[in-house]
Amino acid sequence: MQIPLFPLNVVLFPGSKLPLHIFEERYKSMINDCIQDDKIFGMNYMSEKNLHSTGCTATVSKVVKRSPNGELDIEITGVNRFFLRKYDLNSNGYFIGDIEMLEDNNIFTNENNFEHAVEEYNKLIDITSHGLLGKIDPLDVKWRNGKNSVSFFISQKCGLTIQERQMMLEINTENERLKYLVNYFDKLMPKIAEADRIATIIKNDGYLQ
Repeated sequence: MQIPLFPLNVVLFPGSKLPLHIFEERYKSMINDCIQDDKIFGMNYMSEKNLHSTGCTATVSKVVKRSPNGELDIEITGVNRFFLRKYDLNSNGYFIGDIEMLEDNNIFTNENNFEHAVEEYNKLIDITSHGLLGKIDPLDVKWRNGKNSVSFFISQKCGLTIQERQMMLEINTENERLKYLVNYFDKLMPKIAEADRIATIIKNDGYLQ
């Protein structure tokens, strides 16, 4: 399967929403084509000219603004993880990728890790967002029916570095992702005196809930 790619210094998760400002001509063309034909495109983390192979497909869920010069303010939504097998520049100047969709296993069997990760996340949100972000209800069926990933939801707003977010995206099962988050929180929470630093990361990371 071939899709257009939008390499960026950001990690998109399935189900996450991100605002983007599109100003380069090649990407204005790409995004307008995706909007017109209701097509997906790929988001891959670009670090120091290294394009990471595991990415997330995205759709344009909202066009916020169109400027007279063609620039766009849009909101995108992550759909599915994929593995980038190869990519090439097309005639319009942006990359086209040959991708393989990855199966998203969102079912967890370790209840303790689920409850621990959710509890620590809710504590962190209490401390850092002052009520601006909603907490996770551990009894909500949407986290238990396999359609949604609570680990990806937590990863948007818990202060992970960009490299840690990429690592999360590359983990294939919900059990392993929750285990990663439990270890992260176990190291973070005793250092909660750094809450101001974490709050700054959370406020500025761009994710929308």
